[in-house]
Amino acid sequence: MKTFNSLYDIANYIKSEKYFLKMMFGYGDKKQFKNRKELEETVESIASRQPKGTIFIYFGDVPKRNEPDVGYAYEYLAKLRPDIKIIMIQIKEMEKYGVPKFVDGVYFHNDYDEQHKWGGFEIINGKIKVYSNTKQWLKLHLLLIKMGYTGITQVFLLGGTGKISQQEMDLVKKLNIHEDKNDKKNYIDYTKYDLESRY
Repeated sequence: MKTFNSLYDIANYIKSEKYFLKMMFGYGDKKQFKNRKELEETVESIASRQPKGTIFIYFGDVPKRNEPDVGYAYEYLAKLRPDIKIIMIQIKEMEKYGVPKFVDGVYFHNDYDEQHKWGGFEIINGKIKVYSNTKQWLKLHLLLIKMGYTGITQVFLLGGTGKISQQEMDLVKKLNIHEDKNDKKNYIDYTKYDLESRY
């Protein structure tokens, strides 16, 4: 497993290996997915359409097969497609819990506070202020574009999700308003799957 010391390290790795960068958002530990079989079929569909040279960013949700969450979706994706690389980006204080075996690379960051520990954004005085893990993927996306490479190309929304995941999808849509769908270096394609929450 690779350990990255910065987003710049991750960006260089992606660019040098010519990877496509993607993400999945979905129900976490508090909501979970109602139907594991339906989740697995959705992940199977996503996995079957991924080209070789794909990386998914994963934000460290602990995989729970019997109480399926987005962490389990990543674990199942890795099982289906071991050729797909999974890079975990997570807050530094979670380092003590270790890294799942399916992760190919990890970056623990200190760019968060107690109020916005997991991510999301706020609009303050008409400007977007982005936090924690959300800030990390946004910075990585923009850094790759600045380096002349393709940023995040696809996002998959598995279900209605929680507050932060919904904010992240809203952020993707805001980014796309200013981009050309034909410009693959900037536009982020997104697909929503209607998967129910357990609660």
